[in-house]
Amino acid sequence: MELKQLITDLRSGNPPPRIINEFIFLCRKIALVQLKRKLSSGRLHTEFFKSPPDDIALDCIADLFQQDHAGNLIQIKTYFESLSLDNISEKDLLTHLRRLVFARVNQSIFRIYNEADPALGKILRNIKLSLEALTNFTEIERFGEQCIAPCSCETFEHLPEVEPSDLELELRQCANCSEHIPALMAKLSVYLRDQTVHSRIVPLMMIAKIFRSLYFEAQVSPEITIDDRLTERDASAILHDVCLKLMNENQPSYVGKGKVDDLVFKNYFDVIEENLNATIIQQDGERMSFFTSLKTLMPELTEKEYKKKHKSRVEYLARIAHKQALKELRKHV
Repeated sequence: MELKQLITDLRSGNPPPRIINEFIFLCRKIALVQLKRKLSSGRLHTEFFKSPPDDIALDCIADLFQQDHAGNLIQIKTYFESLSLDNISEKDLLTHLRRLVFARVNQSIFRIYNEADPALGKILRNIKLSLEALTNFTEIERFGEQCIAPCSCETFEHLPEVEPSDLELELRQCANCSEHIPALMAKLSVYLRDQTVHSRIVPLMMIAKIFRSLYFEAQVSPEITIDDRLTERDASAILHDVCLKLMNENQPSYVGKGKVDDLVFKNYFDVIEENLNATIIQQDGERMSFFTSLKTLMPELTEKEYKKKHKSRVEYLARIAHKQALKELRKHV
């Protein structure tokens, strides 16, 4: 059945169950496409969800199908009554439906993240409050996802989107990880306006996760005490596994995209693992110099080249490795 006829039947009042079920099936299909797009792009993490994508898709849009005493889908009927079905194409009608479903999916994902990670939910709320109060960003819906871009400047929409890891590195250079959300938003705005190689449109959820990471790193994490329950050899094996897993997870983003060659990327994790062994197991009390360690593996490396090409990447990956190493070690002590 054509969408226009389906909507006409839903608007007419007391639609038969067959029509309602067909419409629910269509909406669920649209929601599932949106969820799979987010999963494939890495913007949606499965650890927050206990159900398969098909069930999540239906849960996200379930409130759209609330019925009154006459069996009408209240929200759907109200939404499409604002459109003239006589003067709209099937394509435009589908666009309106997608906009409605995508918006509901995004709202539900925010709710799920808030329930699973209250800290992330609080950051999202504060970002939205900052957007309303400061008006230094404009909100944009792009490919069914809520995004923001600095006001009063070109969006560079035709350019590729900045990688989350690269944006986090840039913010770490200018943020002390203790600022309030409005201050971080201001620094984000300055960076996006100054750069000209990436789109200035960034997903709201991506920004929230980056801010969450910045705040997490500002917290002091106690070191692990190695005792009889966890030998140094066992701990060293855990650190090796953490580094290997992290290297494999990030290889597509760094080596696969040509940011660094495979051998240099492996060198990164050799010095990161060496650093973890020194600071966590040996507890030297002083972090090793990544430049000095890397230079032993890359004798031609100069300090200038290190600072320009490698410093921010090595330190970023080392912070993640340190956090994951502590998490894994705590499981064994």
